[in-house]
Amino acid sequence: GSKPGLLVTEPSRIVTRLAAFALLGAVQLGSAHAAQTTIQAKAKVVKSLELSSKQDLDFGTISLSGTPGTYTVSIDLNGQLTCPSGATCSGVAQPAIMNVAGSRGQVVIISVASSNLVNAFDGSTIPFTPIAPASISLTNSGSPGRDFNIGGSLAIPSTADGSYAGNVVVTANYQ
Repeated sequence: GSKPGLLVTEPSRIVTRLAAFALLGAVQLGSAHAAQTTIQAKAKVVKSLELSSKQDLDFGTISLSGTPGTYTVSIDLNGQLTCPSGATCSGVAQPAIMNVAGSRGQVVIISVASSNLVNAFDGSTIPFTPIAPASISLTNSGSPGRDFNIGGSLAIPSTADGSYAGNVVVTANYQ
């Protein structure tokens, strides 16, 4: 039976039970633990590279014998000039000297573009093929930097005559 004056219907029992389950769902039955760890953040900072010229490349004076053909004159990285048979080389020949400064311990890749030396009088050209170290390691940060030489070769046609000059582009990049 039921008590007089209290009317309980089946739908109200269902609503009461659903409300009780909803309250139980809102209360945590067990405690959840947060997970935590530590990471490191790193950054490697390198100084900007500074590239400067200390000495221009000079092949000196080259006298050709007049025999038709191409004469290859070269300067190695130590400044040693090689003059082919049929040509006479004189004057002061010297490799270019460059300086690169940046961050100590970094490897710097050196790139030198081939170019043409141009006769300002008649526009004729002589092809220049550079030689340079492929890379160098910086042994200090900033000044005084590290010097390196650039040499190369000229393929001089027997028809060449006069003064030839040209710009050579040198690029340095961190590895």
